[in-house]
Amino acid sequence: MFECRASGVIEAYYRRRGEGGQKVKVGVFKKTPKSPGLSLTEIREQAVRFAKIAAEHGDIKAYQAKCVAEEEARQAEHQRQLHEQQRLAEIEASKGTLSELFRDYIEDRRRNGVSVQQLDEFERVLRNDLEGEKVFSVADDGQEQRINVMAMKAKDVRPEHVNLLLKPIWERGAERQTGKVRSFLVAAFNFGLRAEHHIDRSSNKSYGLQMNPADPVTVPNSSTPGERALTDKELKHFWQTITQVGAAVGPIMARVFHFAFATAGQRPLQFIREPWSSYNLQGKYLKIIDSKGRGGKKRPHFVPLSARALQVLEQVRALQPQGAVYPWSIDGQTPIHPSSLSHAVSEWFATEHAKLDGQPVPKFTPRDIRRTCTQFMQRNGIKDFDSDALQSHGQTGVVEMHYRNNPEAKLPQMRPTMEAFDAALGCLLDGEEEDEHQAEQLDLFEAG
Repeated sequence: MFECRASGVIEAYYRRRGEGGQKVKVGVFKKTPKSPGLSLTEIREQAVRFAKIAAEHGDIKAYQAKCVAEEEARQAEHQRQLHEQQRLAEIEASKGTLSELFRDYIEDRRRNGVSVQQLDEFERVLRNDLEGEKVFSVADDGQEQRINVMAMKAKDVRPEHVNLLLKPIWERGAERQTGKVRSFLVAAFNFGLRAEHHIDRSSNKSYGLQMNPADPVTVPNSSTPGERALTDKELKHFWQTITQVGAAVGPIMARVFHFAFATAGQRPLQFIREPWSSYNLQGKYLKIIDSKGRGGKKRPHFVPLSARALQVLEQVRALQPQGAVYPWSIDGQTPIHPSSLSHAVSEWFATEHAKLDGQPVPKFTPRDIRRTCTQFMQRNGIKDFDSDALQSHGQTGVVEMHYRNNPEAKLPQMRPTMEAFDAALGCLLDGEEEDEHQAEQLDLFEAG
């Protein structure tokens, strides 16, 4: 059906009689070849399509509205899928790499107050053993691929990739370092797994970890427990001669070793970093922060100071400039570097003092002092439990955490142990001239 409007425009309609009748506009008729609109053929073709729709679906307009709604729904779903794909792509792109995970782990350790030496070691491992030109060629389905493991997303790292990182370290003969790097990677991945779902996390980094790929990697344990401990004669000889080395081992450095022995083998790395304010000379105790062990959790440890230890501190103070902040320091403002201890022992070994009864003294390191003191206490009848408490061994567990969690309260229990140790040490260092009070304290301790 055609209708001519007052403007002269001719409109074409498809009209169907019956069942209420239908009238659907087809379009504008093209009167001339250059006029806009539809030709008669095109109008007839559209009318045939409308007739077919009417025959199959009835109401043409209702069917058209339904088709429009379905198309709009398809377009909306398509847009939703595009947005979802974009969101997932952004999440994927935001996932951290293994390098970023390891750096995040270092920052977490820094916030938890681990020592500067430990942080320096993390940085060295990252710089020297993990990053840099660490790109590996691997065969995959006959195709050779180049892989930079540290640049991979942390969630994509698998045990075979960890192996790629560790193998060059192992092959250069650094077996102990291989085990250490592996343990650092295990800790970093555990941090990523824990931090990802921590209810109180502050970092916005995401790693999407589902497993710890460094856990299954096995590094043969080639390390052996230290066995070197100084004999009583070696201990006495070292004590008497370490202050006689001269300029190579300064007087303050020499007294670090005296203080380590006088405090029953406390770790020099821990007491060196403590300022004078941690040394309570009136209360005769030292407060150190024991952060050694897995996780590096801080734990205060109070060490009773004997008259011998206090005398060493008096000598150190006399050697320092006025206003010194740290006792174990040349200028009083900066603690001596821990590596200086090994250097000092090496300097001692380079002198004539490194002989005893005409024979060279077997090599030992500063770390052996602690073992020496432990075994010295064993030989002198001090019980293992008391020795462990004095050296801050095994002071963990549920009871220690929730009940015996005031380290200062242990001081009265540890003082008799320190007195017994000092009595035995005095007997060794002073020869046959044993102080009566020290002998009495040792007898009381062994009896009780």
